[in-house]
Amino acid sequence: MRTIQTFEVSLKAAIFRDGRLLLLQEADTGYWELPGGRIDVGEEWLAHDAVLAREIGEELGPAFRVHLRSEIVTWARQRPTDGVFQFLAVRLADFAGGEPRLSAEHQALRWTEPDDWAALTLPERSGYADGLHRIWAAHKH
Repeated sequence: MRTIQTFEVSLKAAIFRDGRLLLLQEADTGYWELPGGRIDVGEEWLAHDAVLAREIGEELGPAFRVHLRSEIVTWARQRPTDGVFQFLAVRLADFAGGEPRLSAEHQALRWTEPDDWAALTLPERSGYADGLHRIWAAHKH
């Protein structure tokens, strides 16, 4: 009998503002990532948009607003802190107002151009580089 992999699901947002993509630097690892996070217990039946809105509010403050688009890019990553596999579902989004205010989870933010994110330290064993390439390709269409 084959073993089936289990994943945590993480909903992320690829937020664009004036042609630049928002990335956040994790406070605990120093890796750069997209805003968003996991579905909490009790949120299993909520619309993914609502869960993602909660995560964005927690990480970027209640005044920060986005308009979620229909495009989705997906990939898997292995979390560096504990080796757990995560399935990332990333919604493209457009900045809609408010200035970001980082939570304690992140230590910095950067609005990146199509190629300058490549100099940032992305999570290892994460598929992030390929995922960001696909996000930029989807954004251009």
